Amino acid sequence: MSISGALNIAVSGVLSAGARTGNAANNLANVRSVAAPADEVLRPGEEIPETNANGERIFRPTEVQATTAGPAGVQTQTTLVDPASFPIYDPSAADANEDGLSSIPNVSIEQETVNLIGAQRQLEANVAVIRTGDELLEEAIDILA
Repeated sequence: MSISGALNIAVSGVLSAGARTGNAANNLANVRSVAAPADEVLRPGEEIPETNANGERIFRPTEVQATTAGPAGVQTQTTLVDPASFPIYDPSAADANEDGLSSIPNVSIEQETVNLIGAQRQLEANVAVIRTGDELLEEAIDILA
């Protein structure tokens, strides 16, 4: 593998780490946002509602899956978490039903923290590859000069 190929793979890893970090940050920032109804069923091809019956914007947590892209590195895909929310008993909530059940986003603070730590390690490893590639290229230039 060439140095440029290794650098391209490392750059895709850095971009993947950025996507993971942004996703976890978004989920954590919206942990107390208005959630989709806990009994909501989304069907393929069906439009996803953006607001609830009260006109409030609905938050649906997402997750990032990273897969290998052959010799090109890593590619990421963001998908909705299923289920997007779960019910809690809170009769004072604006979206509570007649039984006093409301919905909160299906976001685990612990899991998102783990995701952030994993993304940080991924970033560190790929930056180390880029630094090493840079050093190798400098050595090659010195040898050729």
